Amino acid sequence: MSTKIKTALLTVAALAMTAGVSVAAPAKHYNHNGYGKPGYGKVVKRHGVSPFERAQIARSAADLAALKRRVWRDGKISFAERILVNRAERRHAMLVARSYRS
Repeated sequence: MSTKIKTALLTVAALAMTAGVSVAAPAKHYNHNGYGKPGYGKVVKRHGVSPFERAQIARSAADLAALKRRVWRDGKISFAERILVNRAERRHAMLVARSYRS
């Protein structure tokens, strides 16, 4: 083999190796956009409920209590009012479960 062919083959091999490394490197920091490092929330798993979620839960509980007070004001609950209360209770329970699960 001549030196020109050897040089060309070595150059092609070097380019192929570096191209493989450069293509594989971005997969380490893949996010939903396809590039860049993951955000802080994806790297660090938090425990507990944030102050914003605590405020949401408190607001939801206050709304639920206000609805129950309004419904029970006359002393009896109609079918439609029972549906409203059940839906509000389920919505509040889902909010609490979602905030403690995340």
